[in-house]
Amino acid sequence: MFMKKNINTKGVQEKNADRDKELEAKIAQLAVAIDAVEDEKLVVTNQLKRALADYQNLEANSNKRVSLLYMQSRKSLAEKLIPIVDDLTMAIKSKEEIKFDQSSLAWANGVVGILNNIEKSLEDIGLRKFIPEKGSKFDPQLHEAITVIEDKISGVIFDVIQPGYVLDDTVIRPSRVVVTKSK
Repeated sequence: MFMKKNINTKGVQEKNADRDKELEAKIAQLAVAIDAVEDEKLVVTNQLKRALADYQNLEANSNKRVSLLYMQSRKSLAEKLIPIVDDLTMAIKSKEEIKFDQSSLAWANGVVGILNNIEKSLEDIGLRKFIPEKGSKFDPQLHEAITVIEDKISGVIFDVIQPGYVLDDTVIRPSRVVVTKSK
């Protein structure tokens, strides 16, 4: 009787060993499958990261282009309106020299109102008028010398002929000035 138990145990052990080998083989197959899925996950994750980076670069590039286009259109508008402002300013200055009757004076004051509205609109798009102070130092980045007169000190603004204009931090038109030079 003792032997029968021994033989049965040996058969069970062999069956268990075979089952263990099958399970180990299945585990190995699953491990390979898991590794393949992990590799595929890394590939997909890297593709997703690249796609996200490409999208962010495209978005930043698009924003830069829109900003540049916006700046260029504002600059173009300013360049077209500045001469009109100059003409209206000169017309208004002549108003002081001409004697107007009441109806003509009302018309001239209307022109002043139009000029003020245009200047306000230009300020709203970021265009600032700048008028340098007489006696300040001449800066070729901000000023354009129209003429030069002799004086004790050189490189100083003697008079302002026309104001300059700046859009954001870009000089659209330098102020036109009379500059001094030493004798």
